[in-house]
Amino acid sequence: MPTGALNPFVPGRGVLPPYLAGREAEKRKLKGVLGYVEAGRGAPRDVVLSGPRGNGKTVLLRWFQGEVEQLGGRIDVLWRTPSDLPSVDALATSLVPPGRFKAMLPDSLSLSIGTGRVGWELGDNLGTLSELLTLRCRQRPLVVLLDEAHTLDTVVGQALLNASQSVAALAPFLLVLAGTPGIAPQLNAMSATFWDRAEQIGMGLLDESAAADALSRPFEAETPPTTFEAAALSRAVEASQCYPYFVQLIGAALWDVAAANGHGTIDGGVVAQAASAFDQGRGTYYHHRHNELERAGLLDVASAIARAFGNRDQVTQAEVDAVIAGTRVISGTTASQDEAIRIRDDLAAVGYVWNPPGEGHVWRPGIPSLMAHIGGLVPPT
Repeated sequence: MPTGALNPFVPGRGVLPPYLAGREAEKRKLKGVLGYVEAGRGAPRDVVLSGPRGNGKTVLLRWFQGEVEQLGGRIDVLWRTPSDLPSVDALATSLVPPGRFKAMLPDSLSLSIGTGRVGWELGDNLGTLSELLTLRCRQRPLVVLLDEAHTLDTVVGQALLNASQSVAALAPFLLVLAGTPGIAPQLNAMSATFWDRAEQIGMGLLDESAAADALSRPFEAETPPTTFEAAALSRAVEASQCYPYFVQLIGAALWDVAAANGHGTIDGGVVAQAASAFDQGRGTYYHHRHNELERAGLLDVASAIARAFGNRDQVTQAEVDAVIAGTRVISGTTASQDEAIRIRDDLAAVGYVWNPPGEGHVWRPGIPSLMAHIGGLVPPT
């Protein structure tokens, strides 16, 4: 899986300890909102982690789960994905398991009993979810981590967001959502307008120092340690473009070569040997993203946006919309404004471009050098 800065290499002589590099600002924000729950209060806002795939959202979420678990069991933490929550009843059952909390809940609620399963039946009374969750959190503080939230069902998501607002005002509760940039239009579709007041954390590229740490620290933790020559580390960081998934790819390739050659030092020769496997992995990744854009009918617009970006690392939203309007022909006419917005959202949902939180109308490439690959401008470096 994409690791962000968590390096999961599995060498022949044991498993390397994971190392989460960078993301210090993101971790501080998460620990800040957790402090409210630790103090027996609801968090003043939900947290929304967003960023193109491969930037380590899931890894940061796992780190945060560990932080909560290290509090000695004083706070419950649940990890869920939208596939676990196909309906509001499933949501209520997952967050407030009847078998664990039935004694403290209203007798008026219905339960469905199946093979080895007891679940809530809320019917159309969605407000009951808030009642259930408030009673549950007063007994046991709760943190809910929802990964891949950009795929959350609209009805289920609306019930969850509304419940979160109500419960956090009355009991110790925190909701953290993580997803691709497609999470914004998905949350907008839930008509929970207050979501944009959430603590929004953008997950983009690492800085060079963090990328270097993500590559080198796991090697240095071995016994005996494997070290990098400075020039070799710089070359590997440059190849990764500080994109966490590419850090994983180049790191895994370096590990395989170093292990096969018995190197105690990563030098330029090891980096050169690892380059072929890295290039192949990166090329496969680009191929999958190309096919994804093609299946979504977005390849023509993606190519035009690549040419509009050129060698720049950002463009304005107006430029993106102008490219879409000038490229896409809908039934013999140029795209309408609504259609342009939908296409822009679709491009963000697959991580081709994104608008980082707090950057106004600035749009950036989602995956380094993918635009050059899609637009046929220059070979990826």
